[in-house]
Amino acid sequence: MGKTAIYLGFFCIYSVILLIMGKGSFGGNSTPEEYFICERKVGLRECVCTFTGTWISAITILSLTGSVYEEGISPLLYSVVPWFLGAFFLALVTKYLYRSKAITVPEMIRLNFGSGTLQAAAGFSLIIVYINYLVTQYKGFGMVASEMFDIPYPAAVGMVYLFIMYTTIGGYRSVLRTDMLNLILLTVSLSVVCFSCVSQCGGFREMYGKAAMVSGMAHPGMQIPTGPGQMMRFFQGRFTPLTCFSMFWGWGLGLAANPQYIVRLLSAKDSRTAQRTVLISIGILIYVYFLLVNTGLAMRVLVPVIPERLTTDGIFIRLINHELYGPWSGFFFLSVIGACISTANSQLLMVASAVSCDIYGNLGRRRTTPRKVVMLGRLTVVAGGTLAMLLTLNPPEFILSFGGDLWGIVAILLFPPLYASVLFPGRITLGGIRAALITGSVMIMLLYPLYYTDHLKLHPAMLGVPAAGAALFLFSARERRGL
Repeated sequence: MGKTAIYLGFFCIYSVILLIMGKGSFGGNSTPEEYFICERKVGLRECVCTFTGTWISAITILSLTGSVYEEGISPLLYSVVPWFLGAFFLALVTKYLYRSKAITVPEMIRLNFGSGTLQAAAGFSLIIVYINYLVTQYKGFGMVASEMFDIPYPAAVGMVYLFIMYTTIGGYRSVLRTDMLNLILLTVSLSVVCFSCVSQCGGFREMYGKAAMVSGMAHPGMQIPTGPGQMMRFFQGRFTPLTCFSMFWGWGLGLAANPQYIVRLLSAKDSRTAQRTVLISIGILIYVYFLLVNTGLAMRVLVPVIPERLTTDGIFIRLINHELYGPWSGFFFLSVIGACISTANSQLLMVASAVSCDIYGNLGRRRTTPRKVVMLGRLTVVAGGTLAMLLTLNPPEFILSFGGDLWGIVAILLFPPLYASVLFPGRITLGGIRAALITGSVMIMLLYPLYYTDHLKLHPAMLGVPAAGAALFLFSARERRGL
């Protein structure tokens, strides 16, 4: 039996299971609280699965592991370490965030400071961020499906569109169910891939020794060859100390203030469940990243050079489907697809809540009914998913960097007001929040063009977050003195 037929068999089984699981999620959902956060009744197991499943995305599996294959452990300080630092920040404020009765993070601004306009502005910003971030997940699914079934990339992107529509339109309950399935598939398949590759290298100690001796170009698409010993050293190649440190302000603080994770904590049945969700998820994620990093190193040892020109994001797919093809390849590809779906449907639901709750439900409260908000949420799922699909036809080349840039926008706009409101209650005023959002927006418009034209060598969030924070405290102090 050919590879494509085997892959198709795996895919059909997965599709049937997903259809069955999603079918029971279309009933109910008559209120925004039920549709977007399951009325804050989610238990610990489901919270952990959806928090972890949302975190592990195409960027995590394809782009990070491809970077490890090319340059060794240096990408850890660029992405993984900032992610975990951001998670620890989030854990510190979880119990304070849970006290909010909000459905969305922008709604917290209105409840705390009484400004519906700022809630709508924050919601609009998140729509832009999440629509663009969805492109990374569509791209990951499209690349995998295109390789599995030997179909054009646009057709593969159309497949992910249908899957994401189905798993998202049923609301948060549907997302919870599919996230649990996808996390199990991912953890099992990554374990099989990692330990299989490491065993072929002769074990972990032997693999690390061989990885340290690898040098040269991993594939013709690389710009800088791997130096002797570089695979086992930090701060090599494109991942310089300044690049890694400045990325903390984007990836790390962006994750700490990211609504897609905060909403998962708000949906928990109680504060203790929300706190334990972060801590348990961190433990699971440590194991997942252990698997990914060691898989990337083992693959470089087993296949030091790929003869074809590739992008970083395509390395993992190429190796699993060709040089390192095995009986587990189809199962692994399904787990990657599942990870893309789990991240994408949560972000699409965030877009829907921003449109229906933060903009429509907030600015038009007199004519709004719960059913209208939910219906608009469902329509937004379709519209937002369609727009993301169209943007994916021309995706970014390196999604690990692109994701950090988007999370940097979240960090600049939301980290100062969100964390200052929690850590310094009573000292932050509406004028300070307004000044932080305006200053942050100006910094984004000024710094990102410089960053993308290579005139700015550090991540824009490294300057944008302190500037927004300074404006927040300065104007809050002035407003308090005026009172």
